[in-house]
Amino acid sequence: MTDDEIYSEIFDAIIEGRLAPGAKLGQDDLGKIFGVSKTRIRPILYRLADQKMVTIAPMRGAFVARPSIAEARAVNAARQIVEEGVIRAVTRLAQPKQLKTLRDIVVDEKRARANGDDARAHRLTGAFHCALARMTGNEVVVDLVRELVSRDSLVVALYRRPAHSGCSLDGHLGLIDKIAAGDEDAAAQAMRHHLQDVMDSLDLGDDGSKTRSLATAFVHLSRR
Repeated sequence: MTDDEIYSEIFDAIIEGRLAPGAKLGQDDLGKIFGVSKTRIRPILYRLADQKMVTIAPMRGAFVARPSIAEARAVNAARQIVEEGVIRAVTRLAQPKQLKTLRDIVVDEKRARANGDDARAHRLTGAFHCALARMTGNEVVVDLVRELVSRDSLVVALYRRPAHSGCSLDGHLGLIDKIAAGDEDAAAQAMRHHLQDVMDSLDLGDDGSKTRSLATAFVHLSRR
């Protein structure tokens, strides 16, 4: 596997919740899983640390980031500020083909939830917001939204209430309808409400205690 492929595997495992916040990312263990030396794993972990997905503690090693309650609130507030601007721009620019792309993502997410594939559904939730960002045509905005969505995925994995999925399908469909109607103010308001609903779905009185082993997170690799 290439370094980029290993990075993507670890990133996806974090985003999809196969690696829980706080999980230890041992370089030797990861090296065995991916069949490479730990010297190749180290820079990949630092790359993830630069994106706030991993924390590296001196003498202790690397761990999946475990956002605090204050950080959870700050990330959601940042998303509301940034993504209100995103959806205003998209409402002015969106073409029918782009709206179809958004609807296709929602269909795929609905199918994943119906099949009990929570990891894929969670990934598609983030993909929807990243697709909106790409429609602005601004790569800086795309990178910013991708980082915020990734960090929020950790927040949701850690603090989500039982039976809640974070972003709602109805919320995504409502955003598409507002964009299609060309109502910029209504679209912006819908985005704020949608992201506030994500915050309201969290239990911020509990710092969580989920754990999962590295081997379990990457079990699909042994099936190839």
